[in-house]
Amino acid sequence: MMRKLLLIPPLLLMLVGAALLFERPAYAYADPGSGLLAIQAAGSALIATGWYLRRKIYSLFHRGSAKARSEEASAPGAAAESHEPPRS
Repeated sequence: MMRKLLLIPPLLLMLVGAALLFERPAYAYADPGSGLLAIQAAGSALIATGWYLRRKIYSLFHRGSAKARSEEASAPGAAAESHEPPRS
């Protein structure tokens, strides 16, 4: 599996090299708004990915606290000692 992953960067480099080698002139016009549209699309993709993976990202940064909360909740009389109302 790892050997297959190591083959990807050289393949990408060859494809980019081939694309640059066989470059043809494009008789087109790209106005400044086109660049902003590309930036907006990339930013939207990043935000959407973060929104979709928000629980996994949250769990990466709050591993210990979630475990401690579950241990406190399972202890007898934990709800009476804490200042928070019991969770349902």
